[in-house]
This record gives sequence, structure tokens and C-alpha cells, in this order.
Amino acid sequence: MSDLVKIILTCLGFILILWLLFLGIRKLKGHNPSSGYRSLAGWFMGLFIVGAVPLIFALYTYVTDERLDANIGLGLAMLFAWAYCALLLCGVVGVWGRYLWQRNREK
Repeated sequence: MSDLVKIILTCLGFILILWLLFLGIRKLKGHNPSSGYRSLAGWFMGLFIVGAVPLIFALYTYVTDERLDANIGLGLAMLFAWAYCALLLCGVVGVWGRYLWQRNREK
């Protein structure tokens, strides 16, 4: 698998994880209009920027650099992006687990 495909798949996975986390928090808070979705959107924009910067750097390095044999920056960017996705995925599991636990407790 080429590096470009890895970068694109990581970016798509990152966006999917953030979307699942947003939906889980939204369900956990309920459909209350006073839930504060504006502050929630700000937090998610910050999470997206923190995760997108290394992916943009990796994509820029892949496109502009001809010799990718020993590019430490590209490796570190991808390692950070994968670790960040794993951390967010743990958050998704926690949020959805709490939502399901609360839903089953109410029955």
C-alpha cells in the first residue's frame, strides 16, 4: 500500500471517528436546546485542527519531496495521527458505552 493511500485512509478514519464522537456526545446530552452545541462545535473544531495538521504535513511532504526513503518527519506525523485516532477511538467507545448504559438503566 502506498503512503498516499495510508494518508488518505487515516484522514477518512479520523473524520469518521470525530463524527461518531460528536453523535455520541449529542445523544448522551439529549436533544435539549440548552445543551450548548456551540461550545461543543468549538471543541470539535479544535480536535479536528490538532489531528489535521500532521496529516496535512504528511500529505505536503509526500507530494513535494522526491526522496521518501528516510523521511523522519513523515513517519512522526503519521505516528502522531495514528496515536491521536486511537485516543479519540477510546473516547468514542467510552461515550457510546455510557450512553448505552444510561439507556438500559432507564428501562
